Amino acid sequence: MAIRIERIKVNRGGPLENDFQLETGNLNLIYGHNETGKSYIVEAIINLLFRTGKASNIYWSLRDWDFAGSIIVSGLDDKPTTFTKTGKKMNDYWGQETGLPQDFSHLLVVKEGETSLSYEAEDGVGRDILKNYLSGEGLLDKIEGGISATLRKAEVQDKRIIGNQTGEIKKKAELLYELDELDSLLEEAENAYTSGLTYALKQEQKPILDEIKSLEKAKRYHAHCLQATIKSLNQKKESLPSEEQLSQIQSDVSVYEEKKGEYNRKSSIVASLESAVESYVWAEKSLQNYREITLRQVTAKPKVVYAVLAFILFAAMIVTGFLNLDIPMAICAAGSFALILFYLIRMQRALASAGSSIELTRLKTEFKRRFGCELTDGALLEAKVGELRKGYSRSEVLKEELAEKLNPDIGKKEDKIKEGLRKFVDAELPPQKWPSSIGELRSKLSSISDEIKELDKKLAILDIPEEELLDQDPGVKWDAGRYKHLGEELERISGGIDKELQKLETLRARIAQEIHSNSTDWEELISTLCDVREITAEKHRGVTAEILAKVQLSTVINQFREEENARIALGLESQEFTKPLHSITGCYKGIRHDEENGLVLITDEDEEYPLVDISTGAREQTLIAMRIGFASTIMKGQTAFLILDDAFQFSDWTRRANLMDQILRLVKSGWQIFYFTMDDHIRELFLEAGKKLGDRFKTVEL
Repeated sequence: MAIRIERIKVNRGGPLENDFQLETGNLNLIYGHNETGKSYIVEAIINLLFRTGKASNIYWSLRDWDFAGSIIVSGLDDKPTTFTKTGKKMNDYWGQETGLPQDFSHLLVVKEGETSLSYEAEDGVGRDILKNYLSGEGLLDKIEGGISATLRKAEVQDKRIIGNQTGEIKKKAELLYELDELDSLLEEAENAYTSGLTYALKQEQKPILDEIKSLEKAKRYHAHCLQATIKSLNQKKESLPSEEQLSQIQSDVSVYEEKKGEYNRKSSIVASLESAVESYVWAEKSLQNYREITLRQVTAKPKVVYAVLAFILFAAMIVTGFLNLDIPMAICAAGSFALILFYLIRMQRALASAGSSIELTRLKTEFKRRFGCELTDGALLEAKVGELRKGYSRSEVLKEELAEKLNPDIGKKEDKIKEGLRKFVDAELPPQKWPSSIGELRSKLSSISDEIKELDKKLAILDIPEEELLDQDPGVKWDAGRYKHLGEELERISGGIDKELQKLETLRARIAQEIHSNSTDWEELISTLCDVREITAEKHRGVTAEILAKVQLSTVINQFREEENARIALGLESQEFTKPLHSITGCYKGIRHDEENGLVLITDEDEEYPLVDISTGAREQTLIAMRIGFASTIMKGQTAFLILDDAFQFSDWTRRANLMDQILRLVKSGWQIFYFTMDDHIRELFLEAGKKLGDRFKTVEL
């Protein structure tokens, strides 16, 4: 797939006064006088497409401009790729998607007429470019560059490395000597440490350490169980009332009992006053009846004077009747009749008061039964009422206190106590069972609290941090006595080991000096010594393997190098180089490489001229032809784009026409050309050639 620039947009900046945009064709001419932004656009394209500065393995001479814009390129991926100031560059695709070399971008751009491919080589190309682009010798040089001169001359005979005792071979011998010394020291240390009393003590120490480790797990599990039990007890404790709650309930019970006692005492007093109250009520009512009876008796009996007057008036009526005195007779008759009627009424009342006398008799009889004395007059009954009124008043006061104060207070207190106990006792208890229930709750609370305290003490003695608790049974039961005994045994054995290790201090000092360690732990020293020995052995194996590999590789490289020289010569003789070279220069039919003179051009008459000795214009044309040849060879039949910034400026007018013909052939073969110029003659050549391409030719004037 052809690699093609589809669209270029460069934001204005530097000498470029307006944004530059180009929907590209196959041949693209950008023309502008000096200071119109032509170079700015070229450098912007380089900056947007390729890695520059320290991130690039190619030196681009770019000015410190703040380039911005975007370039769309097709042929690198399934879809067109947009390149901006940041993000991936085309260099990233050379090695990944296309397999092209990382510095391939330098072939695609001629900046400010500089056609050289190598600034270091006198001929502008150099053997490094030839090796990298025409053969694998460049890779061989890189590989051989990692092989020292010592190993290039070394050989392997009968599994032995023969060579000068310098470089890697000397290092191998030194490592072998160091390895022998370490083996000797390690053998001495192991014999002294593992075969004597120290070894026996270590063997005795091991099972004790294992058992202590198991018991420590059991201890952690035991602590977990204690904590779980404490948690369970705390949950039970939470279901019981606190001591403050029990004290409050007990205080309420005491108040309840006190008020209940007071209620009972006052109720007893009221009961004792009941007969006096009843007598008071009877006496007070009887006093009222007594007064009414005595009053009726006084007013009910008729007086004789009313009868005498009635008789006199009756006699006067008879006399006035005989005397025919009608009016007096009528008056006397009316008066006599009225007095007789009044007297008869009073007599009837007197007869009715006889019943009151019976009631009075019964009242006196009841008075004597109640008070044990005769009721002689109303004053006695009134005195008795006064005497009984004090007991009655006291009874009423007590009844009111019982009904309005004590009884409600007792009810409220009883409800409060029942509500307080209901949270902790399933059944509703009668008052007489309250004290025992409180006692049972307090006993349970005290028992659980004591148990929690005891377990807390045991847990504190274990002294296991929360994060170290073990929730899985290790299969060993915690035994504090056994743990203590084992600790004492371990201390005894450790003391014995310390005494033995003191005897090995000299050997330890040698080992510490050898391994550059300040550690005093014998096992750590031996372990480190083993590690140092293994590291040294690994280094020796590594150096040996490296020497063998590089010696063998050097032999193979020498075999391939002669073949690579032939490939370079063959590559320079290919049509990819000879055809554009002859077309552009018009006089050179071939090119070869000479170790002494570099690139040498061959004329049609088989004359040879070193590239460095020919004219500037001819050399620039040759380098352009070389670029086309390298690009064609590397692309292997595929095409891309070329960005030429006044690449023809040093060529005379005749050779410019040849260059223009080569450009057209490149375009027809699928290459995309971008030519930047401020030369009017070159502009006219492009405009004339562009007519043959129609809309495939694009031109922009800055």
